[in-house]
Amino acid sequence: MDLISTYANGVSELTKFSRSADKAPLIVDVIVNPHAGFFKRRKTLERQVLELEHKLTDLRSRYPGRRVEINTIHFTERPGHAHQIADAILAKEARERRGIEHLVVGCGGDGTANEICRAFVMADDALLDRVKLLRLPLGTGNDVADARTFDEAYDLILGDQRTVRTGAVAVTVADGRVHWAFNIASVGFDAYIADLTNRFKRLIPGEAYKALVNIGTLFYGQVVHPQPMDIHLFNGRLETEVKGMVPSMVIVGASGHRTYGGHMPVLPGDENVCIVDGMSIMRKISQKKLFYLGTHGELPEVSFHSADRVDIDYRNRIPLQLDGEIVWLEANDFPLSLRVVRAKIKVLRR
Repeated sequence: MDLISTYANGVSELTKFSRSADKAPLIVDVIVNPHAGFFKRRKTLERQVLELEHKLTDLRSRYPGRRVEINTIHFTERPGHAHQIADAILAKEARERRGIEHLVVGCGGDGTANEICRAFVMADDALLDRVKLLRLPLGTGNDVADARTFDEAYDLILGDQRTVRTGAVAVTVADGRVHWAFNIASVGFDAYIADLTNRFKRLIPGEAYKALVNIGTLFYGQVVHPQPMDIHLFNGRLETEVKGMVPSMVIVGASGHRTYGGHMPVLPGDENVCIVDGMSIMRKISQKKLFYLGTHGELPEVSFHSADRVDIDYRNRIPLQLDGEIVWLEANDFPLSLRVVRAKIKVLRR
């Protein structure tokens, strides 16, 4: 935990050099998931701590007069805790109405980022005007992160902190419960792979779990028993209907130009929906490379669409993927509605 604390404190201190001395202080909250994939790779962590310390030493010597910011570091202790911490941070900000810009830094993977964003997406618009978010790439996939590399992330902190607003996908099941994705939500084969990956990764160190995942995919049909699915896509007043398909997967992004599974460009263009018709296991394996290249659109089984809502009716058990986290849906969870929520969360961007 000492190295993790050192890294978290380094990130927190780095924010002190993000403002010119004549500006009001920036309130900073750093939310750290000590179980994130990055923190388990000790040599990588040691190297990053050393590089961050070198950067801080240089900044301290060049900018000795910087005023101290209001910084707090929070460590998560259990699943769901990042959401509770973020919710408390936003509630305090709303209650005290300090009127000072506020930066929340998420130190974790896509799951931690999802928890934090779930608190943000429910916050008042006026509150989110003065609170911004930076999600560091400290997990395994890091498709939700606002930077691909550590240097990019540090530059975002030290730069002028420009922001863009990012949206979400709200997934509503039949009884009204809502699940959230801030990158991609999907059902089917890819969600099954993500479930295998999550389970085996917890049990097997290093990269050895990938072999078991590859073997596990061969049993998708026996485990899931895919059935015909009715899909309705809505884009404004336009509606597209796909009835009776037995798809491999249905993928819905908060926008187009999205990656998942460790930067696989599954939504390579402006369209935010990808539907993959049923494919045999051997065909999936033989064509897998095209998905990693983002050229899977050339396959006859693949279609892309633009939609602000996708309704799915289905009558069997099937996995739902939400930014890498899995929920198994039962037949009584359908019909399912996946709705693109307008962009409201301010994130740092170059």
